[in-house]
Amino acid sequence: MTGRAGGIAGLLLAATVAARAGTPAPPASLASLLAATGADGAPLLAPAARAYVDGLPDRARAALTKAVADELITSGGHLAAILGLALSPESLEFATSDRCFLCHTDPETHTGDTLLSADPGAHGAPPHMALASVVKDVHFRRGLSCAGCHGGDPSDPMGHDFPASWPDDAAKRRRDRAWIPAFCGRCHSDAAFMRRFNPALPTDQVEKYHQSRHGALLAAGDSRAAQCVSCHGAHGIQGAKSPLSTVYPTRVPETCAHCHADPAVMSGFQLPDGSPIQTNQYEQYRASVHGRALLERGDLGAPACNDCHGNHAAMPPQVASVSQICRNCHARNGTLFDGSRHKQAFEAHGWPECDTCHGKHAIQKTSDALLAPGPTSLCEACHRQYATANPECIAAATYFHDELLHLASGHAAVETQVEDLARLGLDVEPMHDELTKLLDTLKQTRSYVHAFNRSEFAQVADQGEASLGRLAELQGEAKGELRFRFRGLAVAVGLIALLMLLLWLKVRRLERNERDDGR
Repeated sequence: MTGRAGGIAGLLLAATVAARAGTPAPPASLASLLAATGADGAPLLAPAARAYVDGLPDRARAALTKAVADELITSGGHLAAILGLALSPESLEFATSDRCFLCHTDPETHTGDTLLSADPGAHGAPPHMALASVVKDVHFRRGLSCAGCHGGDPSDPMGHDFPASWPDDAAKRRRDRAWIPAFCGRCHSDAAFMRRFNPALPTDQVEKYHQSRHGALLAAGDSRAAQCVSCHGAHGIQGAKSPLSTVYPTRVPETCAHCHADPAVMSGFQLPDGSPIQTNQYEQYRASVHGRALLERGDLGAPACNDCHGNHAAMPPQVASVSQICRNCHARNGTLFDGSRHKQAFEAHGWPECDTCHGKHAIQKTSDALLAPGPTSLCEACHRQYATANPECIAAATYFHDELLHLASGHAAVETQVEDLARLGLDVEPMHDELTKLLDTLKQTRSYVHAFNRSEFAQVADQGEASLGRLAELQGEAKGELRFRFRGLAVAVGLIALLMLLLWLKVRRLERNERDDGR
């Protein structure tokens, strides 16, 4: 069958299906595109696309019909690309009323980096021109079309008046990014405007950005500095709460790494002490206790880059602010540290508090081994250099380690023994309760290391020792009950055996009597 004959047959079939479904047949112009075939004679639109059109409410159907009648959708392939997006009726009505969107999705009118395509790579377009991303963009979904950023009039077929804040030259626009924050700020810094869309969204992002390290570098003319598009993207921007967003917690480290893990981008940047900024932070973070919690377990309570460095006002944490940032989560440890001698020593030496012992991006899960005595010990290495006049410092650290090790090993041993007693059928609920109490005390004791005070530490550790003592008593009682049960069982078995013996003897006597009577 020829393409023309196939098209006519398709039109008749479309009309028949529509009539059967009780849906008015589409106008001839739309029906023609719905029935269009490719060079191989195969239909360009799947049956699902036709069913989608048949199911549209009146307003969306009218908008689609008008776009075809006005020749803004000119081919079956163009229509297939739009219908393949499976937009909601409201979004389809919005999209088919926007000349910018319709023109730039037409492969017969645009190519390369001006074509919004279902497959950008096949048309030589950059990834941000992916059509599916554009229609999922938070701006598009809120009714802000291409003209909202690119300027022009979406109702004017020739409306290409770019905003005055855009650099005239396209190459310069891409090379010099200093214009972007103010451009995005036209809307995002306007509280009255943003209230129409999201009243809860802050409108001080641009102001904060200018105070950030990124903002200062961009203002100084370094276009390598991150700006709005660097983190949020251009098309396909998602709300921060969407898992697809580049600034969703689990994706923030990867977004930051686009620049901070690239030696070419970071070349020449230095830390305050003059040393070059490393590019292995992302690698270190992924292997850290925070990175594993966030990226592997999906724990959104674990910190990502922005939790420590900030969002729009991102800055390297200074010495004075490190402890304040850490205690957003580890508040108790920070309070204990504030009352310790170490607080005074750290301030005198200008050391950052938490990361001096725990590190920065490569923070590992803490363990009692950090306090283990020895020349390579975390505590001893520092004390031998800075606390030579006070040997009690090393002794206290050793005491902390030994006491924690005793409580931890005691908990592990008792836990195993309680399980054994439970398997023997004994009531171990009181022991389970005391084990829970011991574990809670052990956690508190580990936290009290940050007080660096032997007496304060001992007050909590003694509660753990009391729990171990109580557990020993409960174990003794349980074992006593077990011995009583074994003795009772032995007596019962002995009595049963004796009874069986007496019965056996009785039976033997009766048998002998019967034999004697038979003689």
